[in-house]
Amino acid sequence: MWNRAGRAPPRASFGHDATVPRVPARFARLPVRVLAGLALAPAWRVVAPAGGRGDTAAAPGPAPAPAPATQDAAAPTGSAGTGALPQACSLVPPDEINSATGLALAEPSPTGTERRSVCAYSATASGSVGLSVGVEPASRFDAKAEASRNSVGVPGTEVPDVGDRALFFYSDADLPDGVGGVLVNGGGTTIDITLQGVGDEARTRDAAIAIAKVALSRL
Repeated sequence: MWNRAGRAPPRASFGHDATVPRVPARFARLPVRVLAGLALAPAWRVVAPAGGRGDTAAAPGPAPAPAPATQDAAAPTGSAGTGALPQACSLVPPDEINSATGLALAEPSPTGTERRSVCAYSATASGSVGLSVGVEPASRFDAKAEASRNSVGVPGTEVPDVGDRALFFYSDADLPDGVGGVLVNGGGTTIDITLQGVGDEARTRDAAIAIAKVALSRL
């Protein structure tokens, strides 16, 4: 989820803090850290597929990385179900994401903390399309889903055949380009994917689901 104003990866990701450029006040209810997400990235605070405990969604901003606390690019690469979280960027390599979605995303920037790993794709270098992917423990799904509903103002739509459970969130109420993404529970993790600048709701949904499937296949 990103905003053309900042031309960088979403900062707020659905249900969690994200990094996306400025976003309307309506979407700035949750703490910014990364979108997304849902989320769920650089400097914005939109919430979608991820939520709870000061979570927000991601939107484009100055840099493709969420909030302050950063994490070594090679940090947590272990199994999400047994302790360390996998680094988000290891789950969404640009070549596979571009092949699955038809997008032209550039190299991403990894960031995050021990509790949340994030991968942010800068909209500036990716044809005005912003993407933020966050990874947290599976237990975070319900809280992030609730946070996304509260901040995006929509209930979210169930997405069949994606992980153990998946919800799609989308809104263009305050962002002309629309911001959306999916929140997925699967493989012992909660993954929030936040996209902005992809096009209409249908295209955003298709791209977000394709990215989620790539991420799940690499867990």
